[in-house]
Amino acid sequence: MNTATPSLLNPTEVFMQSLRRFTIALLLATMFLPGARSQGFRSGSNGSAGALNVTGGITNIALPPDGILNYTTITIPKDATVRFIKNANNTPVYLLTTGDVSVVGIIQLDGDSGDDRKGGESGPGGYNGGNPGHTKVSSPPGAGYGPGAGQGGANNSELSGAGAASYATKGGLSSSTNKGAIYGSALLVPLVGGSGGGGFEGTPIGSGGGGGGGAILIASNSRIDVSGTITAKAGGSGGNAYNGGSGGAIRLVAPVVRGNGSLSVLGNGGGGDGRIRIDTLDRTGIAFSQVWAPVGVTSIGSMMMVFPTPLPQLAIIEVAGTAIPVGSGPVFVQLPFGSSPNREVKIQARDFNDTVPITVVLTPDNGKPISYRAEIDNRSSNPGTATVNVTIPVNVQPSIDAWTR
Repeated sequence: MNTATPSLLNPTEVFMQSLRRFTIALLLATMFLPGARSQGFRSGSNGSAGALNVTGGITNIALPPDGILNYTTITIPKDATVRFIKNANNTPVYLLTTGDVSVVGIIQLDGDSGDDRKGGESGPGGYNGGNPGHTKVSSPPGAGYGPGAGQGGANNSELSGAGAASYATKGGLSSSTNKGAIYGSALLVPLVGGSGGGGFEGTPIGSGGGGGGGAILIASNSRIDVSGTITAKAGGSGGNAYNGGSGGAIRLVAPVVRGNGSLSVLGNGGGGDGRIRIDTLDRTGIAFSQVWAPVGVTSIGSMMMVFPTPLPQLAIIEVAGTAIPVGSGPVFVQLPFGSSPNREVKIQARDFNDTVPITVVLTPDNGKPISYRAEIDNRSSNPGTATVNVTIPVNVQPSIDAWTR
């Protein structure tokens, strides 16, 4: 057996995506912590980036490795648009301020539509769409990425067509067998973006699935005013397919949240809608134009914590004998010719304090993903670990993800 070391690119930590009972338990625990519901709320910003005062036009902000930007204040005037350049870990965007936040212009984290070359790129913190298929060279379409990803399929078939992604709501046609699954928590803890739609095949070539909308958290010690737009919409579909991505995630946390602007996490091309969460002590000034619809997308409360501690955490820590640093970027593995495809993936669960059912998913560039189910005992040991035996295709570079079920 050839024991050549596989090539690993951009290893990642994968957070809990579902299991609402763990998120609810976390909320109940944090509600009784000092300051969890008090006027002394702190966003966690150290103010090191100073004031963000953008002018008209488009401003692109590069994200640091952890995605956290520490400002004193944020002012985005009319006719100004702020976008973000993804980091290697593809983290969500965290805008933390010691003072006020004013959004009169636009904050944009939209996903892109797929095309005849590749799946659509996601917004920061979201997941890309699946690649197109090519009938002339027998290259099947690829599935989207993310916990609510759509599967690859045909162009215009209702049953077997390329599937749209889901998030807070179900994406795709009701009869489709390739649409994604609903996932995540209404509390947006942890914060996670939208998933990608599946690609479809064509003659000579099809189109990639839409990318998922990104994920953003804005927290202020004082107040957040939005009379403009914060958008984390998904990328749309190609051709006649319903293979769009799902909308992303927007969370606002401040003692006062107000405004009559727009918060949009809409899916596109048949994709499901994302999630919006507002945590505030004074909601009397909230009059956002899109925040309350559709049903099931938005929740509002007073969980006045940005990063609850402890935060249950699921991480891939080893693939095919190669250690993965916790907290790094997406996991890709490629086994050279002559290697054994039978490998192990080690998953770590921390601070769940329960038995954690998980799914390990291998998603190739083209073709169907492969899923493996397992459980991690996080009651008797913290962290707890599980080793999952998988079959990794040789000379193919699948991504490897782990989700809770």
